[in-house]
Amino acid sequence: MVDTYQVVLGAIAVAIMVLIPIGGVLFYDLLAGRWDDSLRSARERRSEAAEHRRAVKMLRRQRGLPLERLVADLRRLRTAVGADANRSAAHQLGNRMAYDQLLMQTCAMLEIEHELSEESSGLDRDIERMRVEAELERVGVAVTDRRYGQAA
Repeated sequence: MVDTYQVVLGAIAVAIMVLIPIGGVLFYDLLAGRWDDSLRSARERRSEAAEHRRAVKMLRRQRGLPLERLVADLRRLRTAVGADANRSAAHQLGNRMAYDQLLMQTCAMLEIEHELSEESSGLDRDIERMRVEAELERVGVAVTDRRYGQAA
């Protein structure tokens, strides 16, 4: 028959002889900074995973038109605005206003600052359109036609 007192004493002896030295080495390694890179990368992975979860939740609760449809409409209207030279002034103005509205919606969806909602016209408005288009291109939204102006 096994004496429970001796089993408990044996477990305590194993803890003292094995687990405490291992714990001491682990504690020393933590204090010495040997795990800094591992802990930092684990924190970064955890924060990236949390950001990904937030992005997925935002996509599920998306309101309005999908971004792909807005971008397709932007491309279509951009070509229409570019080919408006022989149209009436009202038609040209309508296309530009619709294009500006789509730019503002896309900027709102992607949280890009713009000044298209302000009352401006002429060259200032065209410069702001170009700046917003460049900003959209910078974040990955291809507004311009890739066939023109691109190296082979």
